[in-house]
Amino acid sequence: MSSIGSTSMAPRRVVVTGLGAITSLGPDVKSTWGRLVAGETGIVRIPDLDVDEYGCVLRGDIVDETEPRRFLSGKVRRTTSRFARLAVEAAGEALIDAGLVGDDLQPTASADLGLGGALLGTCLGGTYDDLLPAFEVFQSRGAGRVPPHLHVMFPHNLAAYTIQNRFGLGGTSSTVVTACSTGAQAIGDAYLAVRDGRAPLMVAGAVESNRHPFFIAGFAAMRALVTDSNDDPGAAVRPFDASRAGFVLGEGAGILILEDRERAESRGARIYAEIVGYATSNDAYHPIAPLPDGSGAVRAMRDAISDAGISPDDIGVVNAHAASTPAGDLAESVAIADVFGERASQIPVTSFKGAFGHCMGGSGAIETIGTILGMVEGVIAPTRNFREHDPDVPVQLDIVAGTARRVSQEWALKNAFGLGGQNASLVIHRAN
Repeated sequence: MSSIGSTSMAPRRVVVTGLGAITSLGPDVKSTWGRLVAGETGIVRIPDLDVDEYGCVLRGDIVDETEPRRFLSGKVRRTTSRFARLAVEAAGEALIDAGLVGDDLQPTASADLGLGGALLGTCLGGTYDDLLPAFEVFQSRGAGRVPPHLHVMFPHNLAAYTIQNRFGLGGTSSTVVTACSTGAQAIGDAYLAVRDGRAPLMVAGAVESNRHPFFIAGFAAMRALVTDSNDDPGAAVRPFDASRAGFVLGEGAGILILEDRERAESRGARIYAEIVGYATSNDAYHPIAPLPDGSGAVRAMRDAISDAGISPDDIGVVNAHAASTPAGDLAESVAIADVFGERASQIPVTSFKGAFGHCMGGSGAIETIGTILGMVEGVIAPTRNFREHDPDVPVQLDIVAGTARRVSQEWALKNAFGLGGQNASLVIHRAN
C-alpha cells in the first residue's frame, strides 16, 4: 500500500485554498488586492536617504505600524528575524483563510497539519537585518558581544522553520534562493511536492525584508534603480513603457496554501484555483543581463505550458515579471512574442511592480496571489505608468494599463525571472 511519501501513485491535483500577504500596499491580502486593483502604489520617498549618495531614494516599504503581530510574541518574537516574522504572519493569514487555523490562532481540531510542509523562498533572509549589525558589533566591541541568537535568526531556512514550528507542520521542508524567480519557484517546487504525493499540504511562498541602506547601495552601484522620479514616486516604475529606466526596491511576503484536491474537497475547503504547470530554466548567459532573444524565458514558459497539458492558445492572461528595466522588459516581451506568436498582441499582459516595488524573492509569490485573485474576480489589475510601446519590441503586447480590466480568465501564465539567469513560470487554472 502506498504511503504519503511514495511517488509511485498517480499525480495528485494541486489546489490553492488559502492566501496571505504583507506588502507596502497593506498588511493583508484584502488591503493589498484592493489597492492593487485600484491602481494605487505603496512606493514612497525615504526621507533618511541622501539622493546625492544613493541616486534613488524611493522604496516600497511595509509600514511598521501596520506590521501584523498576531502569531509570535515575547522572547520568541524578539529572537526571530524580521523576514521570518513577516513570513509567519502571512502564513497565519493564509492558514486562517484556508480554514486550518481558527479564531484562537491555533490549528483547528480537523486541520491535521502534522504531515504538511513548508517551502519558502528568500534572497536575503536576515543577512542585512541581523548578520550585518552583528558583524559591526563584533568589529567594534569584540566576540563577547555577538548576540547569542545570531545563528538562529539570519539563516534563510529560519522562515520555513518558524512557520513549521508555530503551526506544527512536521513534513517536508525546504528553502529556495534563486534571486527574483524565488517566489514562483518556491510555489512550483511545493506544487511538485503535493502533486507527487510527498505532502498532502504545503505552505508555499516567499518573503523579503530589504530596507537596509546597504542593500539599496548595491543596486545603486549597479545602476539598476530608477533615478528620474525621486520627486514623483508614483511615476518611477514603468514596466514595458518606452521610457522605463530601472526598478524600485520593495519588500513583503506572499504565502499560498497548496493542497491535494481530494483532501481539500473532503474537508469542504474553498478552492481559489489550481496550479497545473511549472518549469524553470537558466539563460546560462550572464549574471545580470538576460538573453536578448528571450530564449531562456521561452523555455520556462513553454515547458510550464507543456507541464499543464495545454497549448499556448489556451493561456488567457500573462502576469509578467517586468521589473521596469530596459533590457529585462525587452527580453520578456520578445519571449512572449515567441511563445504566443500571432496571439501575442491579443493576450492581456500586466505587471504589478509599479504598485509595491520589486520585492526581490517575494515578488513572484505576491504577484501569484494577485494573479489568482484576478482569476477569481474576473479582473486584471493594471500596469502602472504604461503609456508608450517600446519600438524595439517586435509585437505590440496588449498591456493592461490605466485602470483594471474586467475579463474572464481560465488559464494564466505567471513569469518570474532573476539574476544569475534564473527563469520560472507557473500555469494556473481557475477553480471549477
